Amino acid sequence: MKFHPELPPREWARRVNRAWIVHGGLADHAEQWLNHLAELNDGREESVCTAAMKMCDRRNPMDDPKPWFYAGLFSLATPDEAKQYLSTHRITKATVPSMMDDEEVRLWEDRANEETHELLRRLREGVRSIALDLAK
Repeated sequence: MKFHPELPPREWARRVNRAWIVHGGLADHAEQWLNHLAELNDGREESVCTAAMKMCDRRNPMDDPKPWFYAGLFSLATPDEAKQYLSTHRITKATVPSMMDDEEVRLWEDRANEETHELLRRLREGVRSIALDLAK
């Protein structure tokens, strides 16, 4: 996905988030998340925006880019942050590495269908790969 690739990652992520129609207030929660990271100024804002870009580029062309974008955008959330900003966004919350052992996530995942399991597997693999790239 090359939606405004010339923009710096922070601007790109905010623009993409505002451009999409998503359910359950996810765009608002993502905006709040980015504002939270900007206030903390701990370096994660740039990293997650870059991860969101890389995740969108990583997906198959026929995949909906939204799950990929949001998986990257929230990839560095702590458990408390994931619970705050992703309480109603199960797929994205399930891709956050810090939520892998969360009881609520595991219960939901146990009930998910095979298609959802495959999407989660691919998203998690992408998040792991992107994390390794960013750590270099």
